[in-house]
Amino acid sequence: MRQRAVVLETDGKIAKIEVRRSTMCEGCHKNGGCGEGHCEISGLVSGNGKLETLAENRVNAKVGDTVEVETESKVVLGYAALVFIMPIIVSIVFYYISEALFKADSAGMIGALIGFVLSFVFCVIFDRLKKKGVPDIKIVNIVSDGE
Repeated sequence: MRQRAVVLETDGKIAKIEVRRSTMCEGCHKNGGCGEGHCEISGLVSGNGKLETLAENRVNAKVGDTVEVETESKVVLGYAALVFIMPIIVSIVFYYISEALFKADSAGMIGALIGFVLSFVFCVIFDRLKKKGVPDIKIVNIVSDGE
């Protein structure tokens, strides 16, 4: 998956970039209204239609450069599965384990809720550990200089 971004900061081979969430806004009749109180969806999802993150700076981009960034599709799909599918699976497993242990439907429901919450706790821990390593996003091309 490729997108355009603007380099905000650089620190060696890591750059802080800002990506506009353009895929969310494609075809919107309020095009350009992101972050100005005009679009309810972008306000809910990202606040102002932009996302700041870290990227591996393979091309020595400088602050202000517009760059092309890339993330492997399997990485994006893996994170989507982690956030959307894993909580459902963990909830189902916790439901059946709780129901079998306590022989009550209410225990199964409480177990499912606990499993659902724990799966998001796992996601937060995974995210914090992942931030310490090399970013999954890579700057692959400088589109225009910031000068």
